[in-house]
Amino acid sequence: MNKGVWILGPAALAVSFLAACSSSEGNKVAGGTEAESTLAFHVQRSDGSVAPYARVRVLPENYLSDGSALAQWKEADGNGFVEMVLEPGDYTLEARHVDGTMATGAVRQVAYGGYASASRVDTVKLGALSSIEGFVLLGESAPVVRVAGLDRYVVPDSTGHFVIDSLPEGNFDVQFGNPLEARSAIVEAVAGDTLYVDCSDSNINVVKPEKSAISEYPGKDWSEHESLLAEIEGYAVGTLGASGVTDSLGNITSAEGEICIVTTTEDYLIVEDTTEVDSAGNATTTAVIAPGSLRDCAYRDGPTWVLFEKSGTYNLQAPLRLKNDKTIDGRGRDIRIAGMGVLTDVSSNLVFENLMFTAPAITALDTSSRRALSIHNGSHHVWVDHCTFEEYPLVQLDVKRGSHNVTVSWSRFENAQTGILFGLEPDIFVDSLQTFTLHHNYFAGLDARGVVARYGKMHAYDNFFYDVAQAGIECSDSASCYIESNVFNNETPVADYRLVTEAGAPDMATKGFPYMLDNWFGNGGDDVSEKTPRFKPSYKVVVDQADADLTVRVKTQAGPR
Repeated sequence: MNKGVWILGPAALAVSFLAACSSSEGNKVAGGTEAESTLAFHVQRSDGSVAPYARVRVLPENYLSDGSALAQWKEADGNGFVEMVLEPGDYTLEARHVDGTMATGAVRQVAYGGYASASRVDTVKLGALSSIEGFVLLGESAPVVRVAGLDRYVVPDSTGHFVIDSLPEGNFDVQFGNPLEARSAIVEAVAGDTLYVDCSDSNINVVKPEKSAISEYPGKDWSEHESLLAEIEGYAVGTLGASGVTDSLGNITSAEGEICIVTTTEDYLIVEDTTEVDSAGNATTTAVIAPGSLRDCAYRDGPTWVLFEKSGTYNLQAPLRLKNDKTIDGRGRDIRIAGMGVLTDVSSNLVFENLMFTAPAITALDTSSRRALSIHNGSHHVWVDHCTFEEYPLVQLDVKRGSHNVTVSWSRFENAQTGILFGLEPDIFVDSLQTFTLHHNYFAGLDARGVVARYGKMHAYDNFFYDVAQAGIECSDSASCYIESNVFNNETPVADYRLVTEAGAPDMATKGFPYMLDNWFGNGGDDVSEKTPRFKPSYKVVVDQADADLTVRVKTQAGPR
């Protein structure tokens, strides 16, 4: 089986598990004295009350489902008592109870040595149910996922996603692979945990990610701004944001900036001018920028560090056209930018940190749809870090019209047609000097491409492309793309042309030049790499190996922190 990864998603409810048998002396079991091969159980709710008519089934401890149910459920009586006839051996007992709309359950191990006592009734206490949810990086075929001792047989969907439902907390032997040649990993299913399993050639290794530190509000401490800038990699190195100023030649030098605190989620305010009244007696109204708004801070002259007093949704009623030398910093807050999106226009030295771009004002699938963030018209030295882009229908972020020295890192692009557009079609604009770095980003739920590159130079490393319909990266129209150590879980990792001829062959006029190195293909696909790179980035970065550990970190740590 090819390499694979799966995730244990956060549980919806707290889970309780009775790990060992307890006994209740003096309880009577319907039917009289137990036979030597009969075990009796009393099913209770978590508070100790009776669970009437609960269902119970028992399977051998090492049982692995072949897709058809082996054992039927047996129903307890109105007092929660049930008898099970068993041969000596080790078993897994599963109990389930539905009370109105609330389902509870339990799983426990039963070691039966062939004896029973009429006075012994083992108590099974129920707890809330959870699910193991995740995905497998698909290979040539999707492995089934099973749980030893339980009637669970799950086939991942076309994206590798799977759910094993109705499980209480506990240790489960989860099996991946061919039903006849299964290999296993012990998964300790704890509510809220996220686990990944790397299915290597001979072993399955469980990877549990470290918990990401939640960002803290930096206050007015400029050392926190400097520590943020130290994280920049790639073409955007040299960006200073609010700590720098751009001269008329585009050079960025250190400067002392101001701090502007956003204190309101308002954007524009409607103000009445009672000195101008029409014939009907209506006063003239004017839209003015709300004091303390995001727009108010972003439109300040000179270098400005924009911080947020409180979390909230900041709905832009018109595009926010940024000036030079700004840091928009959402650390320590839940900042959601909705509405008309953000534009840079011949703007430079900009930082976007810890923001979510969501709920666009325009939702039609056409070229007039506003991007969440548009870096265009010669903008340069722009860093986008730990942001999320979602719901924008056509393209979520673009870098175009001569923009260069741009880095996008540790961000999420989900639920759109295309995540990032780098460069325009040649009949609109051509600029081979555009430069773009893309690292540690997550792309999922995209109907077309993760990234479209046209002309210019793009360096993409350590990104994770999952559930992207057409291509993870489209490197076309003479773009030079250096693509290394990415994880691709889609059928076409990289396409090197944009159009096809009437005969269905690649239109070589739209060909790009991707060079691919040390990438991991979880769902097959061809390597379309050039034999030698058209370019290699001149800067130095530490590139992580494309493996399960990288997948875990990008999946869990990309986006606002």
